[in-house]
Amino acid sequence: LLTLANGERIRLQAHCAMLFEVGDLQYASPATVSRCGMVYVDPKNLRYTPFWQKWISQRSVKQEQIDLSKLFDKYVPQILELIVEGMLDGRQVEKLRAIIPQTELNMVTQLTKMLDCLLKKEVERFDVLECYFIEALYCSLGACLLEDAR
Repeated sequence: LLTLANGERIRLQAHCAMLFEVGDLQYASPATVSRCGMVYVDPKNLRYTPFWQKWISQRSVKQEQIDLSKLFDKYVPQILELIVEGMLDGRQVEKLRAIIPQTELNMVTQLTKMLDCLLKKEVERFDVLECYFIEALYCSLGACLLEDAR
């Protein structure tokens, strides 16, 4: 039985299953959480590191794993801090305006998808890999930003 916000109830067929993913539980009651068996992990606590570590460990070339980790540590934390918090070199600046709000995890997920597309074959030179990484950065982390914030 699916109950809508307006109180209307819809009976679902036995073969029908639904999955809902929400950005937050701001309006969910404790009863809703317990009935649906929801597990909520605040993105501010989990962040993006476990996802990145899992993705990087699945790369087949060991040197590529090391190089990508160096590039990630060099660029991503500072860029995410600027986009999400508006912090640049430890001082508060104006937050970059986004078309739609995104979590850090979502932006890192986009980054890995872009890297998957760009790194189809092995890249042996670090400077070439860095060029691919920077391209993936502006096509993923920068994609949600308004044009004047890019």
